[in-house]
Amino acid sequence: MLNKDNFISTTFLQQNVSKTIDKVKNEDIIVIRNNKLEAAIISIEKYNKLLEVMEWEKTCSILDSYPIENTDEAEEKEISEKITKMKKEKLYSPEEIENVAEKSVEYD
Repeated sequence: MLNKDNFISTTFLQQNVSKTIDKVKNEDIIVIRNNKLEAAIISIEKYNKLLEVMEWEKTCSILDSYPIENTDEAEEKEISEKITKMKKEKLYSPEEIENVAEKSVEYD
């Protein structure tokens, strides 16, 4: 649950980046700019979980859009290809992101 300690200004963020990153490991942070909610900072673990949920929702949506009965081989192949493509989407672990940042390598 969010409380007043979870809200920070952009100025505070600029002056306390490391402290904010340490804090976000345990709780979400909301960034305020000009008295408006502008951004949310979440841990990489939570980010990856959100991506997994989104992938699951996409999979369910794809499956829901096709009736099980009366499907032909072409439709089955199309469904299978979409699911295979989604499985190939990459999620990044904190270690991978740190490695990329250290080596200045671009993401796939």
